[in-house]
Amino acid sequence: MKRSFISMLTVAALVCGMSSCNGAKKASDEEAKNEAAAVIAGNVSRGLLTEELRTETIQFLKDMPDSEIPYRIASGEVKLSVGNTGYMLPVTKAAELNTAAQKARACGMYFSDYNVLKAMNQPVKELESVLVKLTTDLDIAFVQNIMTETAPANASKEEYRAFLQQQEEKLIQALADNDKIELEVELLGGLAAENACIVAEPTLVIEGDATSAGLSENMEKRIELLGQITNDLSEYYPDLKDLGDKLAPLNEKLTTVQIARDNNAEILAIRNSLLQ
Repeated sequence: MKRSFISMLTVAALVCGMSSCNGAKKASDEEAKNEAAAVIAGNVSRGLLTEELRTETIQFLKDMPDSEIPYRIASGEVKLSVGNTGYMLPVTKAAELNTAAQKARACGMYFSDYNVLKAMNQPVKELESVLVKLTTDLDIAFVQNIMTETAPANASKEEYRAFLQQQEEKLIQALADNDKIELEVELLGGLAAENACIVAEPTLVIEGDATSAGLSENMEKRIELLGQITNDLSEYYPDLKDLGDKLAPLNEKLTTVQIARDNNAEILAIRNSLLQ
């Protein structure tokens, strides 16, 4: 069986990093082998999340395909009927959330909705208020500042695309810098689930081609990579296994935009299950 990306990195980090800088005593070959075997067997603790592994995880997240939906809505390549935003997560749902994982996932969903509403020039005040509460509860208030930044005035399509890409990279780096890797993955998982709901939205219109335009392929790749990350980090953060298991069925429902529309109810149910 092919070893997972993160497990391989962990083994490498342990074997190479045990002979520590900072004057720490070099571990014996036998100890290194035992640690490596424990990682492969899945018997790991958060204490083994080394700097090397942390850095590789951050880069892996940054290398995910960019989310095309906000950019394409803002550029006019994708259209949603104005006001037809019934698929979006109700702001009242935030009051029902209890765990940090649920709140982080909801943050991702609300940020997806925020980007779409903003691109459609629709009101976002309610969403901003609920995001303030959730990010405060999670002690990640800095995320709000990053995700509500405004693109440069009169930005070209290329500039706006670059702005959104940099915004997600800043989000990933800021959460990692604050030792919030598990919340980072939960948030990105929630954002991906909400974006899947957009792809499945019956009133979605893609200029020139209403059945493909690369949106479904982009979503599939993001969810596939998130699934790999959640699987590999689940030994450190058990809630991530739940996220990965619930996101996994989305891929077969996003093969094309038309298939996503046909599975609209199931995709919404998967999104909702992330908050239960």
